Order: sequence, then structure tokens, then C-alpha cells
Amino acid sequence: MSRRVSPRAVVAALVGVLLFVWSWLYRYNDTEGGAMGLLNDHFFYVVRGWQMLYGDLPDRDFVDPGAPLTFAVSAAAQLWLGRGVWSEIVVSVTALSIATTLVFALARRATGSTVLGFGAAVFQAVLQTRYYNYPKVLVYAVALPVLWAHIDRPSARTRAALAVISVVALLFRHDHGLFVGLASLAACGLAAVPWRERVRHAAIYSALVLLLSLPYLGYLQAHGGIVAHVETANSWSVRDRARAPLEVPMFTLAPGADDEVVRADEADWWQRGVFVHALRNYEPWLFWLIVTLPVTALVVVARMRPLRTDWPHAREKIAVTAGLGLVLIAGFIRGNLSVRFGDVSITTAVVAAWLLGTAWIVVRHGRHPVTRVATGVVALAALAGTLFILYPGTRERLGQANMVEKPIEGALERFELVSGRLDTWPLESWSSPDAPGAVRLAYYLRECTEPSDRVFLGLYLPEVPALAQRAFAGGHGDLRPGFFGTEREQRQTVARLDAQRVPLAFLPEGDSYDRFQRGLPRVADHFATRYRDLGEQDAGDGVRFRLFADKARAAPGTFRDTGWPCYRGEIRH
Repeated sequence: MSRRVSPRAVVAALVGVLLFVWSWLYRYNDTEGGAMGLLNDHFFYVVRGWQMLYGDLPDRDFVDPGAPLTFAVSAAAQLWLGRGVWSEIVVSVTALSIATTLVFALARRATGSTVLGFGAAVFQAVLQTRYYNYPKVLVYAVALPVLWAHIDRPSARTRAALAVISVVALLFRHDHGLFVGLASLAACGLAAVPWRERVRHAAIYSALVLLLSLPYLGYLQAHGGIVAHVETANSWSVRDRARAPLEVPMFTLAPGADDEVVRADEADWWQRGVFVHALRNYEPWLFWLIVTLPVTALVVVARMRPLRTDWPHAREKIAVTAGLGLVLIAGFIRGNLSVRFGDVSITTAVVAAWLLGTAWIVVRHGRHPVTRVATGVVALAALAGTLFILYPGTRERLGQANMVEKPIEGALERFELVSGRLDTWPLESWSSPDAPGAVRLAYYLRECTEPSDRVFLGLYLPEVPALAQRAFAGGHGDLRPGFFGTEREQRQTVARLDAQRVPLAFLPEGDSYDRFQRGLPRVADHFATRYRDLGEQDAGDGVRFRLFADKARAAPGTFRDTGWPCYRGEIRH
């Protein structure tokens, strides 16, 4: 006998599909990096993925800071969907939209409300997780329902699923594996079985994770060693976090009537006093909201009895979700706050929806009038405040995606426009050889080096070799002072450079070059001995560098009007 599908389930499925389509168009139509569609930080991952298309592998041939699967996905996207940034954007946007749809399902299950689930999903989407951070939302959106299932009914199936997710998370980036692992152990500890069974589940889960990780661990041991890999990945992570430490945002006073954020023809006293104040205080409001939500949820689950019978073990599930949220906040939130909020949006959205749903139940069924009124006011204030502080930026982004005035027709028109401009090669399809900055260097490498040549970068320009379709040299997509400077790491870099064809090296200029020499003396000595120092160069748009050319290779020409050596014949325009 077939099981009848309820109308509520049909509505939820339709809402989920619509959310996926909306999120996909919203993110795809508002690309992050101008003509190329990607930010240079995204190219940090892309260039290492594309390096695999030249036959190189992480750890064996180039330094892996701990994200091998992220690189492999970028490489696979190029093979399956075609070379260029378009395929990378499609993969990222699809992953982000899947995460948004899963948030809807999770929040709906936690609250019993399709409306609150929808609101949570939209809230998560407009926090605008950057493309290259899609693992930071997809991993946890996939993990949460399995964590909840294990709390409800721990079994061999849920244990195995958690172990698989943990190992996949580890391969996407090592800290994801750690965070999912902690949440999985917490789920084992809170499962609805006796303590002896909980310990057994935790032990078997840990053994499964180790077993599934053995192939990767064996690979690491064969190519430099597990210890060396962990030390390298950890040193990179520590150094990278130190570049942008967290500074707790402070509130500012409301601006005056002459503030440029509000147009004079639209402004009235209320807009000047409230909207502009919200714009200026967007970061502190949202920061404290995100920090407060999981703490509040933990307090609530510790002090309140379960309020719904259709969602068993709610306290344990929310405790794991909120605890994971606090771990993610500690792990992901740091400097440049406005682009970090999306990294913790999964747990934030689900916990926020649950708190609002709980508040609504208390308001409807609470016995004490003061409790009902106070809870209702707090819930409404939180919802209104969140929408209020998000509204200005969200409307602007929706406008850029052409989804405000004509949501459907405009979105499709924008989709065609964006798709038409994301052809990466030839470079002339979207740029000019006279363009300044990194794009000019990409033209230079494309025209003046052989496809089999490699390029060494001692400064952060990961988009240059990617756009020029050249492999990077020395095992580093970029090698900057402060990174990978141990004696062992420098010897490995020089050994790789000796075995590769590297006609050109771009090193830092000015005081940064002095720091490069002090921080990486063996690498600096390699270029000082084997290469001609052509001095400081200016590619425009703030891109300055010190150019080194291989003494052993003759350059038959120069690149355009720059005087830079060209190894593929004289090119003058």
C-alpha cells in the first residue's frame, strides 16, 4: 500500500526547489571578481587545482596547506565542465545553493514551520558566503541532519555516515574534519541510549574515521611524511590567521544629516537617524547577534523542558548545533568581519530559527503573561533588527543580480549577460594587453613563455599563472616571507626549482624584498646566483615587483614597450 504524501510535504518540496533556484541565480548573477568573476583569494585554491592538470599532486609535487579535496574539485570541474572560471563559479554557486536548501530543511524540521525554514534559508543566503568558502557551509549543512539522526537513533548506518562526512570534511580542509569530528563525538555522547552504548558508538566512529583516513595518511607518509605535512599545514594556518586578527567591532553614534550614505532627495530625519546608523553599525550588530545566538540556545535548552512532541530529543540536537556554532565562530571569525559572517551561517540560521520558533510557542502557550510578552518582544525585536540591518546591503546585491524590479525576467537577462562574459580564454575576449596589474602579467607570461615553462611568484598574485595557463614553480603558488621558511622547506623549494624550467621569477620589491631575503635566504640566494636581476618593475594598478630572468636562457625579444625579456621571439606593438 503506497504511502500518501501530505500537502505540507509537497509545499515544502516546492519551496525547497524554489529556494535552490533563487539562491543559484542570486549568487551566479552577482559574481565576485569583476570581469574574471573570481576574487584573487579564490585563485589561491583554483591555481593549485589547475596545477593538478599539469600532472602535479599535492604534497608530492607542491605544498598543500591542508585542502587537497578543494584543489581536486577545482581540477575536476575543469575536466567535466570545461576550462576557465565559468566551471569554477558553477561548482561554487551550486554548492552554496545546496547548503541554502538544506538550511531550509533543517530549520523547518527544528521549528515545524515552513515560514521559519524559509526565513532561515534566506537569512543564510544573504550573509553571502564567498565562492571559495563553499566547503565552510556545505560540509556542515550535510553533517547536521546526520548528527541529528544519530542522536535520535544511533546505528551502524549513522556511525558510518558520520565517519565518511568527517573524512571528506578533513580532505576539504583539515579543520573541517576536526570540527565535524568534535560534533560527532558530542552526538555520540548525547545519543538516546545508555552510556555504555554511547561510549561504544564513539569508539567505533573514531576507529572508522582512522580506517577511512588510512589511504590518505599512507599517501602523506610516502610523500614527505605525516608529521611534516601537519607541521606545514599548521604553520600556514597560524601565519594566515595572524595576517587578519579579530578586532571586536565597536558601535558608533548615529551620523548627522550630511552623511553621504543617504541621498539628500530621499533622506528624512528617520532615515538619517536610523538607517544610516544601522549601515555604520552593521558589523557590530551582526557580530554580537551571531555570537549571542548559540549561547542563548545553550541556556534555553539547559533550562527549558521540551515544547514539541513531533521533534524528539530537541534539546540534544540544538545543544550539538549550538556547540558546533561556537566552535565555528572561534575557528572562522577573524579580521575583515563583513566577509566572515557567511562562514558560520549554517548553524547561525538554524539556531536563530529554532529560537524564534521556541519563542512563538512560549508566547502562544506560556502561562505567565509577563513571560509571554517579554519573550514575544525579544523575538520580534531580534527578527526585525536582523532584517533591518541586512536590508540595505541585501537590496543592493539583489539589484546587482537584477532581481529587484523584474525578479524573473531580469534574473534571466542577467544570467545570459554573466554567462557571456565568463570566457576566460582568449584573454582578449574580456580584457586588453594594455590592462594594468595582474592581467598585464598574465598576457606577458602567455606571450613570452612556453606552455611547458613554469613561473615563480614570491608575491601574492595567484590569478597570474592561472589566467596565463602556466604552472607555478618550486611547489608554491606563491611564496611570501613568513611562510614555509624552515631549512627543510627551503631546501625542498630549491630542489624543485632545479628540476623545472623556470625562465622568470617575480619577487617582492622595496623593503619586502629585504624581508624575502631574510626570511627565505636559500631561495633568495638561488635567484641571486642563477638569475639576472632586472630591478623593480611596475605593471600598473599598484602591482610592483622585482623581475628575475634565467641567465641560462637567451631572450630573443622583449614584451611590448616594457623591456621585459621574451622567450618566444620578439614581440613589439
